[in-house]
Amino acid sequence: MFGIDCSKSSRRPARTSFRPLVVLPTVLLSMLLGTVVGMPQRADAGPRTLLESLLGSEWASHTDDREAEEPRVDADRPHLPEASTTVGKGRLVLESGYTFSEKGSVQTHSYPEGVLRAGVFSDWFELRIGQNFITQDGSVSDTYVGIKLALTEQFGFFPQMAIIPQMTIATESHSEVDGRVLPGLNVDCSWEVIKNRFNVELLIATNRVRDDTRGTDLEIATGLTAAVNPWRNLEVFAEWDAFYPVNSKNRQEAVSGLVYFITKDIAVDIRAGIGLNRQARDFLAGTGFVVRY
Repeated sequence: MFGIDCSKSSRRPARTSFRPLVVLPTVLLSMLLGTVVGMPQRADAGPRTLLESLLGSEWASHTDDREAEEPRVDADRPHLPEASTTVGKGRLVLESGYTFSEKGSVQTHSYPEGVLRAGVFSDWFELRIGQNFITQDGSVSDTYVGIKLALTEQFGFFPQMAIIPQMTIATESHSEVDGRVLPGLNVDCSWEVIKNRFNVELLIATNRVRDDTRGTDLEIATGLTAAVNPWRNLEVFAEWDAFYPVNSKNRQEAVSGLVYFITKDIAVDIRAGIGLNRQARDFLAGTGFVVRY
């Protein structure tokens, strides 16, 4: 997921102006949709990964199944590690959800956790835009913008990899907070241990994030997920997530949940988790959905 973290209690006052918050996402969304509409899909999508694009098809591990049936949607949510694949040229994926969390007496509601992913230019290139609301302090999260590049497919023990250069752009409700643009980079890896049955995912993320003192901090985050498919349309997962801010103590959480694929293009999910140390949230629970167009 793109990084909506509600685990820290915020003390910022609720002074949100919605007019400028709507304009920027709307403009970016219009540009993104305009790029995708009318774009041809899989038939001439080209190389699936950046490595294949640079070095040729001999570096593709699945060159023999290009005409096979399109696989089910590979969503970023609900795991902390995002998918190590892109959505594919000419495809759109909408992800959304809700999370409730509690730390002490503080309860937080996070929604709609929206991310729109669009495949443009080639199969290995993806544009991303996201927005979220957090009700604890009545604030609107910064607008999220990024791209995902599918680097490699899996070769033996070498993982399938993708990188996400990204940034958050401050909303008016954060106009008094230092740092209007906060950059970051996520590296996502995955291993298909047993085909169509058992996967392992790993995230290593380095991002500048907002803290509770109206400033920013550099945070390194890691996520390790094990996902099992006991049936074709059901995924069961468990993960360990950790966040390491440079100027404060780390937070660690254990999360597990289910993903049910209604069709190959539509999935719903539920998850719940607990904190593993005093700095983490005591409890979290959430649900969401993914739709591919």
